[in-house]
Amino acid sequence: MFLYHSTVFRVAIAAFAVAGCNEAKFHSGDIPRKTVSASANAEKEEDLPTQEVNQPIPEPESEPVPEPTPPSTELPLPPKPPLTRYETTVVEETFFQEGLPGVADIALVIDDSGSMDKEQENLSTKLGDLLVALKQSDWQIGVITTTVKVEGGKDVCQLKLIRSTDSDVEEKFREAVTPGVGGSGEEQGVRQAVNALRCHETPWVRPDSTVAVLIVSDEDNCSKDGEDCGNNPWAKESYLIDFVEKDLRRTVGKNAGFYGIIVPTKEKCETAKNLSAQYERLINYKAGGNLNYGNICDASYKNTLERISKNIAKLLSAKFMLKQVPDADSTKIVGVKANGEAITPNDYTVNGTTITFKIGSEPALGSQIVTNYKVTTTISE
Repeated sequence: MFLYHSTVFRVAIAAFAVAGCNEAKFHSGDIPRKTVSASANAEKEEDLPTQEVNQPIPEPESEPVPEPTPPSTELPLPPKPPLTRYETTVVEETFFQEGLPGVADIALVIDDSGSMDKEQENLSTKLGDLLVALKQSDWQIGVITTTVKVEGGKDVCQLKLIRSTDSDVEEKFREAVTPGVGGSGEEQGVRQAVNALRCHETPWVRPDSTVAVLIVSDEDNCSKDGEDCGNNPWAKESYLIDFVEKDLRRTVGKNAGFYGIIVPTKEKCETAKNLSAQYERLINYKAGGNLNYGNICDASYKNTLERISKNIAKLLSAKFMLKQVPDADSTKIVGVKANGEAITPNDYTVNGTTITFKIGSEPALGSQIVTNYKVTTTISE
C-alpha cells in the first residue's frame, strides 16, 4: 500500500514540473554573456588543430581521339631521277714512228737441195739472231722448202709454222730449217715464197701484219736467174712482188720487205754454183738503201740475221694505241706520210683505242704524230 502511494506521488510531481516548463518563457537576453577579445580569439584559433579539407580529385582530361584517315586511292609518285650532266675534255697524245712492228709474219724459204747440209745446220741455231729486234712483237715464221710439190695440177703448200706463243720455239725452228738435202736441184724460191704466203692448207698470214720474205739458198731462183723455169710467171722476181703488193695489199719498203742469205754477185762463195742475180734484185727492191742480205758462204749467219732483224723492225708501224676511247669522229691527226704529204682523215680509221693507217698512208719513219681527240663522260648527281 505504501509502495502504491509513493509511486502516485512521484508521477504527480513530474507532471507538475512539466506543466511549469511549458508556461515559462525563454529570453536570450536573460543569459549572462562573457566578452572575449579579438586577440584571444585569434590565439585560440591558432591553438586549434588544422582540419584538412578533402578536395575532390579532378578527373584527367581525355585527349580527343583522332578520326581514322581513309586510305588514299592515289598512287605514290615515282622517285625523281638523278640529275645527269656531261663533261667533255680534249686529249692530246704524241707518237713517234719508230717502225717497230706489232705483228710480223716471216716466210722463210730454205733450200733443200743436195749441197745445203752445212748451211741448214748453220741456220738452225740462229733463231735468236733473227728475232733480236723483234722479241717484243707478235711474230710468226712459216718455213717452206725450195722444192715444189704438185697434186692434181695445183701447187701444195707444205709449211711448218712457228709462233711466238709456242713453248718450244727453238726446237721447232731447228727442225723446220733442217728438212734434209733430198729436195729438187731446180730451186724455185720465188714460186715457193708465193705458195707459203698464199698457203690454203695452213692459212697463217694476218691481214694487219708486216710481211717479210727470207730466202736461204746457195743458188739463184730456178738455178740461174730463172733459166730453168722457162716462160712460167715464177721465173721472174716480179711474180713474188706482185703477189705481195696486189694480193696481200702490202707496200714494199713500208710494211713488207725481201731478205736473203744468198750468193751475192760481188762476193766470193766457193761452194755455190751460180750467183744470185735475181734474188739480189728482188731483195734490193724498195730496200731504201738497207743491206738486206748476207753471204751463204759465211761461217756464221749471226751478223746477217741481226741486221735483217733490225731492218724488218724498221718497216713502218701501221697501228697506234690511244690511252682513252675517243668520241666518234673527234680524232684529228697532224703528221707527215712516208711520201711527204700531210696525213688526212682519209688515211686512217679509229676503232676503240686503236688508230690504224691504211696501207701506203703510214707516217714517215722517224716522224712525230700529234693526235687530238675528245672524251665525253657522264656524271650523275
